[in-house]
Amino acid sequence: MNTHGNMLSNDPVLNSTIVNKGFAILDGTFKERGWYLIKNEINWISYSKVSDESSYFDIKILQDKIVVSVPIKNSSYQYVTSFKSYYEASEYVEQRLIDYME
Repeated sequence: MNTHGNMLSNDPVLNSTIVNKGFAILDGTFKERGWYLIKNEINWISYSKVSDESSYFDIKILQDKIVVSVPIKNSSYQYVTSFKSYYEASEYVEQRLIDYME
């Protein structure tokens, strides 16, 4: 018997391999929580949730910075900020994901 969770774990979009390996650990964190890649490019990564497609996490890698956009809980707005390193951007996005899910 398939449950909704099992169907998601068999979904090829949810299980697609991230192109930008600099965010591979963060990718696993999103997928563990039921989020999936909606944009999977070397310079642009975006995640959404099946039950909440209007909320998304966006990561854009530019020449001089990494711009992240995160959803604000219980709002239709996004918060945008930027970082100089993959590590800082990953840590920030992971914490915002945890905050958003609580």
